[in-house]
Amino acid sequence: MKSFKVIDMKIIQEPNFIVPEIKDGVIINMEHGENPWIIEIVTDGDLYSILENLKEQLLEMMVTITRPSNAPAKFSAHLMDINEMDDNISVVFKGDIIVHSPNYAEDLLEFLVKEGYEGKSLINEFNSRMESKDDFKKDEDKSE
Repeated sequence: MKSFKVIDMKIIQEPNFIVPEIKDGVIINMEHGENPWIIEIVTDGDLYSILENLKEQLLEMMVTITRPSNAPAKFSAHLMDINEMDDNISVVFKGDIIVHSPNYAEDLLEFLVKEGYEGKSLINEFNSRMESKDDFKKDEDKSE
């Protein structure tokens, strides 16, 4: 079992993100079993009603661990529990990391060029998709 500090989290809710302020957080890799990652964050209680509506749903999220300079990892997880603590809430997720090909950036760039992106729009779309780690192959499959 390995644990790491959660620095930042973005819960993907197309076309936006829910970005809780992380007051404290831990992510634990159980290293076995189904859904081996447990993520717990402490954030503002103001988010309680928003997050309560997401309970038991399968969510995609971007989580930055250890240092702010680390690239975020994409997770697919269920929001399992929310506990109130004074003005804050503790939120627990359980799920899996979404692993991309080691050539994700190159594959994405090639895909976007084939889609006709160029110049500033290519740069903007590339940066946006690199941040969200969207599975661009889904888009490719739709066009076939």
